[in-house]
Amino acid sequence: MNKTKITHITRYAHPHIGGIEAVISQINESLPDEQFEKEVICCSNTEKSSIENGVKYNRCKFLFEFAANTISPEFIWKLSRVNTDILHYHMPFIFAVIAHFIARPKYKKLYITYHGAIVGYDKYMRPFWGIYKHFYKIADKIHVLSPTIINSDPILSENKEKCEIVPFGVDLKLDYNQEEVNKIKEKYKNKKIILAIGRLVKFKGFQFVIEAMKEVDNAILLIIGDGPLKNDFETYIKENNIKEKVVLLGAISDEKIKNNYIKACDIFILSSIRKSESFGIVQLEAMRLGKPIINTKLGTGVNYVSIDGETGLTVEPKESKELSKAINKLLQDDNLRINFGENSLKRIKDIFNINIIKNQYKNLYELGE
Repeated sequence: MNKTKITHITRYAHPHIGGIEAVISQINESLPDEQFEKEVICCSNTEKSSIENGVKYNRCKFLFEFAANTISPEFIWKLSRVNTDILHYHMPFIFAVIAHFIARPKYKKLYITYHGAIVGYDKYMRPFWGIYKHFYKIADKIHVLSPTIINSDPILSENKEKCEIVPFGVDLKLDYNQEEVNKIKEKYKNKKIILAIGRLVKFKGFQFVIEAMKEVDNAILLIIGDGPLKNDFETYIKENNIKEKVVLLGAISDEKIKNNYIKACDIFILSSIRKSESFGIVQLEAMRLGKPIINTKLGTGVNYVSIDGETGLTVEPKESKELSKAINKLLQDDNLRINFGENSLKRIKDIFNINIIKNQYKNLYELGE
């Protein structure tokens, strides 16, 4: 049987960690090796090209980063040598769009996964907006992670007929240590635990959650992650005398340890403030452990994953007072918190179960005529 060859085009890939990288890895892991040949073309100045778990990684050196793009002549050259069945781009990555029209790779079908809007470097985008829109027009399929994002984005709403929804999936097998979970609860003197996970950067909105904690009693906010705002957050925590309410745990790469903290928490918060947060995979990880969610109203897949009033509460972004009210509402109502947590787990089983998603990925890559 002839294999279908899929070539993913992306800025970064495994072992780089991020939402786009996680989606690409999940797609490759979901598709059976006996039916699919899998390749990734990406950029890296630290990792060499390799074959890992049946996936060929073509890694290209890049000269510099600019406006969330890696600028790489080697990337264009490798793209020019591509001959594949499905050429699958992961957007936004403007340099790759330009490289596509320069390199003229050979392919049967052109796919795009839309991972999020272009936010934060719009002024650099203006000269390329036309070619970017045209790129979506010539695509055969546009993979999106949630239905909510289609109508909220102008490019997707213009190409609705091409959009196919396949969300990110999670394994229902849980890997955590109950003894360690108990130790975490004891360490924080059995206070109610609020947990947030992500890089310490502006668009994650952690500054608003930290501020909200000034209006929350008998609870502690734990933040897993590292990033450029760490020192600013530490200074704010010290100056506002909330050391007993907010703890920055730093980055935790071990999945089991991270799950221990998720299992130990009472509320999970995703506080992002920009549409570049298009899905929020960490919500899934918390929901599969039966946790109620507080998220922000972004009009993206974030609000498809966790539903306001069903699996948690949704507040306006950048609103510390709304966050504190939502936190206090859940802390003061055990039944509501438990109910949201049970609904979270049910939603994961019904919609985001990886065993269901694997079949959806296979259907996505059916070439047809």
